[in-house]
Amino acid sequence: MLPGRSHRRQRQATQGSQPSGNTPDSYQLRFPTVVDAVSRSDYDAVTQIAEEIDLNAVSDRQNSRLLAIAPLVLVYLIQNQTPPARYALARLSESHAAHPLINLLTSLLAFTTTRDHRQVYGTGEKIVDLVSQADFFHQEFGLVLTKLTTVFIEQFRRRTFELISKAYSSLPRSLAEKYLGASGEAIVAEAAKNGWEYDSGAQLLKPNASTAREERQMSSSSLSSFVFIANSVGKLEA
Repeated sequence: MLPGRSHRRQRQATQGSQPSGNTPDSYQLRFPTVVDAVSRSDYDAVTQIAEEIDLNAVSDRQNSRLLAIAPLVLVYLIQNQTPPARYALARLSESHAAHPLINLLTSLLAFTTTRDHRQVYGTGEKIVDLVSQADFFHQEFGLVLTKLTTVFIEQFRRRTFELISKAYSSLPRSLAEKYLGASGEAIVAEAAKNGWEYDSGAQLLKPNASTAREERQMSSSSLSSFVFIANSVGKLEA
């Protein structure tokens, strides 16, 4: 890659995405309703509004389409609905698909699907970094995406903790840090909040006795999750 090319692409992501012309299109006109639903954490409303905006738009090739699609993808991920998130991205044009924000959302979806924990947390950080830049093309849009990405990461971390609670009777702290994308006292606090105890001498996280009994009463879907997450240990430790 030629020197400076990556930087130019980054500038295009923040400055070159501003819709042309002074007349707001349907995506821009309806965006405040998306903002309102996100501010209320009404994610069912976000999906309904964003899908409706995209369905009824007169033109869907302008960059302002991201105002509907990006929140839609993140909310579907928050709701653990990867198929509609994938469909929302798949129906974008090639020009949209090449946008750095959409590239990151596509990666986030892929890593979430394969439960590549380290990459999920890292990609979430990259999204927040991109949309938090001072010259990002729409500051309010950036705030919306920051909140949704943060909520998704929190939900992903919570679901992961639920899975490892079913999969392990004890877990080395170092491995828990990789699974949960946190370290130090944050891991210990999260474990305590979920009914686990921390053995500082052995550096192990353990569920208490009553929690362990409940977690071992696994359904077939929980067992599948156990097998999946156990098989990912090697990837995390690589």
